[in-house]
Amino acid sequence: MITYTWSIFRLDCAPSENGLTNVVKVIHWILQAQDENGITATYNNCYPLPSPTPEGFTDYSTLTEEIVIGWLKSNLDVGYLQSRLANEIATQYNPPVTTLPLPWVKLEEPVSEVVEEPVVTEEPVLEVTEEPVSEVVEEPVVTEEPVSEVVEEPVLEVTEEPTLEEMIADGYKPDAKDGDGDGLVQDTTKWERPIDTQV
Repeated sequence: MITYTWSIFRLDCAPSENGLTNVVKVIHWILQAQDENGITATYNNCYPLPSPTPEGFTDYSTLTEEIVIGWLKSNLDVGYLQSRLANEIATQYNPPVTTLPLPWVKLEEPVSEVVEEPVVTEEPVLEVTEEPVSEVVEEPVVTEEPVSEVVEEPVLEVTEEPTLEEMIADGYKPDAKDGDGDGLVQDTTKWERPIDTQV
């Protein structure tokens, strides 16, 4: 079942017309339909009134909403308006055209925020017990004579550098040549060294 409700939200008036004052010229109205499930549809419009005769004129100060709605019902096609609103309500249950999300656009699921509640831990109550005060007996202080430590000086070992003759006898070649072009002479011997250097 659909309930229809009329309401007037504005009246446009002529301050003076044909010796009459505050003559209603235009009615601004709303017609709302609502079914038993609370689904609504609304239609609003304005209706211009013809100039009234002095005999049929109603003073503005005595007008009520019921009187003005009566003017609308006697001049408008109420059956058509109600049928239009009823169709709008039915369309909300079975819309002929709907807008669907694009199939190639993936909707992200909302991330629910997890709120961690603070953990209240009770701290243990420490029981303070007074310990008995023990009597301190001072003992005589014995001082020991410091013992002087004897540090032995390290003995330095003196090594003599070999002479050139001894080095040549041991395989050293002062005029060695770089045979493989790596910048070194006497490769893989203990006398290996860069070119043009002497041991």
